[in-house]
Amino acid sequence: MTPAPPGSNSVLRRITMVDVASAEAALAAGAEALAVTGVLLPGCLADLRARWPDRTVHLTLDGPDDPGLDGMLVERPDGLLLRNARSGRDVAALGARLAVHEALHGLPDGACAILAAIRHPLGLLDARSFVGASPRLAGLGLDNHPSGDGYAGDQARCLVRLAAAAADVPAFALV
Repeated sequence: MTPAPPGSNSVLRRITMVDVASAEAALAAGAEALAVTGVLLPGCLADLRARWPDRTVHLTLDGPDDPGLDGMLVERPDGLLLRNARSGRDVAALGARLAVHEALHGLPDGACAILAAIRHPLGLLDARSFVGASPRLAGLGLDNHPSGDGYAGDQARCLVRLAAAAADVPAFALV
C-alpha cells in the first residue's frame, strides 16, 4: 500500500456538537460524528456505540488543562475535541496528559485521538504550529470563531484548511 500524498486528508468533515441529552437525536438525524459536551453518565457512550457502531463520538474539553479529562477515558471515546486550541503546544500538552491517563486506565498509548478547534485569533496566527504537534492530532477546525461570515471568516476557514492540509489531517466544521 502506498502512503497518501500530503494534504489528502484535508477533506472538510462536519462534526455535530451536542449535549448528552441530544446525542441520540443527532445520530438518528444522520450526524456522522459527534462532539458531546457535558457530563456523561456511566455507560452512556457505550450505549450510543451499540446503537450507532459506524459513527464516531468525541468528548469535549475546554482546554488542555481541563480537569474533566480525569473521568473521560473510562468511557473510551473515539477522541477528544480540544476547544479553544491556541497553538500546537496545547495539542502537545494534552497528548502528554492523555499518555498518562491511558497508562493508568490500561489503554494502549495513542488510543485517544485529538481534534483541535481554534477559537482565539492567536490560534489562527499560529496555525502552522499544529503541524507535527502530536501524532494524536486527527483533525483541525474552527470553534465558533468570532470572525463569522464574510471576508474575515473566509480567511479564517482558509487558514485552518491550509494548516490541516499541512498537518495531513482532515479539516472539520462544527455544526
